[in-house]
Amino acid sequence: MIARPLDLASALRRQPRSFDWVFFVNFGLIALFFILFGSRFVLSPALAVDGEDLRLSTVPEETSGLVAAKFAVSVKANGQIFVDPNGLVNDEQLRVWLSDRAKRSPGAYLIIYPDKAVPFDDVARISVAAKEAGLYPYIGVATIKAGAGQ
Repeated sequence: MIARPLDLASALRRQPRSFDWVFFVNFGLIALFFILFGSRFVLSPALAVDGEDLRLSTVPEETSGLVAAKFAVSVKANGQIFVDPNGLVNDEQLRVWLSDRAKRSPGAYLIIYPDKAVPFDDVARISVAAKEAGLYPYIGVATIKAGAGQ
């Protein structure tokens, strides 16, 4: 006690606890949010494709147009077609990709994400290719998306 006559250490507050772990929990929750809600498996509003025509739902429920897509094709206004995970493909590569997906996962749902400026002819051409590949009647055209190929 001679070296510490006033015993100041006992009057001090404890060191504050470390909350560094909160950062990691926050980061994990944000990552989980983006993984879950950025997934293709989240229900997407879409119109079913019947041949070259879009079939509007006759069911009055709000969820009648929601589908859980396994495969997605994005089409930009300039004619570029993007598939996952291959990226940019041409028409022939798209046909091969569609037939491969139809063989691997029969009954899987395909959803087409066109830009606003994409002509319906391009969407119909892709849906016909998907039908020929064997994905029919599991084809939908997305009605809401920020943009294709993003």
